[in-house]
Amino acid sequence: MEKSLCILGRQPALGMAELESLYGAEMVRPVGSQAAIINHNYKDINFARLGGSMRLCEVLDILDTFKWPEIEKHILTYIPSQLRPETNSKIQLGLSVIDLEVSVPRLMATGLKLKKVIQSSGHSVRFIPNKVLLLNAAQVIHNGLINPNGCELLLVRSNDKTYLARTVNVQDIANYTIRDRYRPKRDSRVGMLPPKLAQIIINLAGQELQFETVSNHPRLVRPVRPINLLDPFCGTGVILQEALLMGYGVIGTDIEPRMVEYSRTNLEWFKAKFKLPANDYRLDVADATTHNWDYQFTLIASETYLGRPFTNYPGSDLLAQTINDCNLILRKFLINIRDQLSPGTRLCLAVPAWQVDTGVFKHLSFIDRLSDLGYNRVSFKHVMSDHLLYYRENQIVGRELLVLIRK
Repeated sequence: MEKSLCILGRQPALGMAELESLYGAEMVRPVGSQAAIINHNYKDINFARLGGSMRLCEVLDILDTFKWPEIEKHILTYIPSQLRPETNSKIQLGLSVIDLEVSVPRLMATGLKLKKVIQSSGHSVRFIPNKVLLLNAAQVIHNGLINPNGCELLLVRSNDKTYLARTVNVQDIANYTIRDRYRPKRDSRVGMLPPKLAQIIINLAGQELQFETVSNHPRLVRPVRPINLLDPFCGTGVILQEALLMGYGVIGTDIEPRMVEYSRTNLEWFKAKFKLPANDYRLDVADATTHNWDYQFTLIASETYLGRPFTNYPGSDLLAQTINDCNLILRKFLINIRDQLSPGTRLCLAVPAWQVDTGVFKHLSFIDRLSDLGYNRVSFKHVMSDHLLYYRENQIVGRELLVLIRK
């Protein structure tokens, strides 16, 4: 039976591509609109590394139905035998669904029925009420649903079947907040790259690397062989910090000396804050369009130059000039670094895309000529490459993730 299930983030294509990159297209597949199956035991999945998945779940059963009365009947008989609390303390019970036709009141009614059935077997139970069909991460964490005496049951429709799973991990909201908002140096003018997105960018560049747990440091999982990651537009160092947390050696360069110093300050703070083992990092001031990197690196992950920040939609002339500037800089960068890369080197670059209408974007023109520049764009089995967009509803400048291979 398929073993694990991930609930993907706000833009599921990013999370799906991330899982495919790390685990291989044959080991993962999409389920419904917001989930993915991984054919690995959940204990073997380094969930803290995943920026594009909100929950990790253990698959308990697959039901040959998507009709709620039949689902309810099954879980009322099946679930009580699966609950084995470690102590006599009260069981914390939650119920969430994705892509199933059931109302919140009906879901609540099922949850209360399940509570009574479990109580009849001698257990004390508290049922977490639903305001929406999917409990949020804060509710799961606050109510202890991933603790030994907690249980969030998750039901996800996949065509005419339903996956029944139990949540075993959720994204650590507090930890992400520290990594994002508490860094000593920040600069909104160069963009505020979220750590989750930085993780996705790194993972899309990493492609099925093998990792091992660092002894005496259970939060850190490092590559089996030493790997250096290059960020040639490092800014304030968000990708570098996330790569350090993953166990990479990191190299960062930026054309602005101020950004290099910001990265240095942030990385020193980050290493102390998270008590990381001694990792070497190198930072230099360098123009990515002309610089020769005379040190070893294995992969490239970067949020590149995004052009001018816009809070209001720009006029057509200003937008055209901004797009032209970004095209020129990024094309020159790819040409410059091409001959410094071995064939097969993988890159993931976050480049700008401009939302000119809801969900409609203007893209950089050089993307259509990547082959002429010496690169192939990676094709994914489960998502379209041009669907790898990170943006918010009213945001003008979004990020398009280009996953490339040096030819």
